[in-house]
Amino acid sequence: MFVEVFLVGILAGISPGPDFFVVMKNSLSFGARVGAATALGIASALIIHIAYTVFGFAFLLQQHPGLFYAVQLMGALYLIWLGYGALTASADGEDVAVEKAVGRKKTLHGFRDGFLCNVLNPKAALFFLSVFSQFLTPDTSSAVRWIYGAEIVVAVALWFTALSLLISSAKFRAFYGKYRVWFDRLLGIVLLYFALRIIFSFLLA
Repeated sequence: MFVEVFLVGILAGISPGPDFFVVMKNSLSFGARVGAATALGIASALIIHIAYTVFGFAFLLQQHPGLFYAVQLMGALYLIWLGYGALTASADGEDVAVEKAVGRKKTLHGFRDGFLCNVLNPKAALFFLSVFSQFLTPDTSSAVRWIYGAEIVVAVALWFTALSLLISSAKFRAFYGKYRVWFDRLLGIVLLYFALRIIFSFLLA
């Protein structure tokens, strides 16, 4: 069962979503340090999802849809903010501009981006409500539940850290520096797409 939980965590991370594109955006724009911090922010946010699942608080989201809708709306607004920032980024695609941006972006800001993106991501909440909870039975001890949760955190942290290191490599960043404007616009559009999809699902619920 431990192997299955770890694989589920890897698959959850690989699945394209807001977390994936935020890590990509920060890694390309600001380098490996900020990209890895974003990955750790995402992994840290998972602890909150795991905690309310392990402690049985997940039923609050199921019994009180308004609470879940509020999380959805906040997540959508945050993605809109990130997407708008990418769309309105400086049109200067020169390497000098990229290097200056690296200096301005602090590691803590990367961590914040990852943490807020995941903790306000309804997809993450649904994953723990529907998939992760299936591994938890009344007979599952508290220690085992936390081990399962730790596996998810480690799996996702490893995946996104590896992704940030790959994307921030010299070749990727040289290519990005050449077409920075278009990359930023594309990532901004993708983030806005996820935000609008969340809003539409909220309106149609």
